[in-house]
Amino acid sequence: MKNKNFKYMLAGLFLGFALAGMPVVAADLSQAKAAGYVGERMNGFLGLVDPNAPADMKALVQEINSLREAEYQRIAIKNGVAAEDVGKLTAQKVIGQTPSGQYVETPSGWQKR
Repeated sequence: MKNKNFKYMLAGLFLGFALAGMPVVAADLSQAKAAGYVGERMNGFLGLVDPNAPADMKALVQEINSLREAEYQRIAIKNGVAAEDVGKLTAQKVIGQTPSGQYVETPSGWQKR
């Protein structure tokens, strides 16, 4: 990365997600992950594990992914890096912290931890 402080910016990103001012969304996301509808993708975005998930799960994924995309763009611009790189680094951290019983994307598809 061009900026040595980039990893510190990621810490801010995680804090931003945690304090996004939308506790209902966070609670819904936790429930969606626990139910096996939603998982963390390798690109830093959420994905639908179950393509037949209810419409509200699909809407939740779209809403959170929009917020993440905006934050990745903000961090990328500030640090002179690609937003895709921000997403991938975020994914590494989030996937590494995913509790057992939830899904994460792997090169071979969805895997339950």
